[in-house]
Amino acid sequence: MKKTMKDPALLEAEVAAITEEGRLPDLERIVDGLVPSHVYSESLYQAVIASVPEGVPAPKRAFRFVKRTFDLLAAGIALLLLFLPMLVIALAIWIDDPRGGVFFVQERMGLHGRPFGCVKFRTMKSDAPHDLSTAELSDPRRYLTRVGPFLRRFSLDELPQFWNVLKGDMSLIGPRPLVTREACNDLRLRLGVYAVRPGLSGLAQVRGRDDVYYRNKALMDAVYVKNASLFLDVRLIGETVRCVLLREGNAAENY
Repeated sequence: MKKTMKDPALLEAEVAAITEEGRLPDLERIVDGLVPSHVYSESLYQAVIASVPEGVPAPKRAFRFVKRTFDLLAAGIALLLLFLPMLVIALAIWIDDPRGGVFFVQERMGLHGRPFGCVKFRTMKSDAPHDLSTAELSDPRRYLTRVGPFLRRFSLDELPQFWNVLKGDMSLIGPRPLVTREACNDLRLRLGVYAVRPGLSGLAQVRGRDDVYYRNKALMDAVYVKNASLFLDVRLIGETVRCVLLREGNAAENY
């Protein structure tokens, strides 16, 4: 899955030529050629859907067992090591805005499209809309608490999701869980993305995160599911650490 950026017009033309010949485009080749932030034509996305009519194949049972074991060990160790820092963050949130709780739980789409309660440290005021993603808010800054921007810049608000991993709602690596009403859920379902647990991070997060157009994220998620392996997970964990430290593609930089 080498990142080989193409001119969007060239990729559009390539997919159009393939479909005109009655052939199906290759999902991985398309994703390798994506400019993550670009909005492609509807015909390109429909061609991708047609290329995997039953969705991408789900990972094999043996891999799912190894992945779950790795998740349990890693999440348990992370929660032990991060207990004191998380306690400090919780105290800072409570001092900043004692009217709301320390944690924010939002219903998101999980394994096989089943909803679950995704836990975060609360970064928004108690009067912020609870059923919308940050991207759907017209002015997210008006709802942020004073410590909220700092927590988001370094993704510290996501740390409680190690508990979701321990419970089995999530994995360390996988497609990021979407709010249940987000438009992209339908595309994800058709591509077979929900054959795996959602993750703390994933392929789309290390290829641009918030800068990636939501449909392109779904295509990247499908490629992850198709190629899922422990080696890929370890590689993406390393790339995630680098992206978080460098704050690449993080919309919180604008707050």
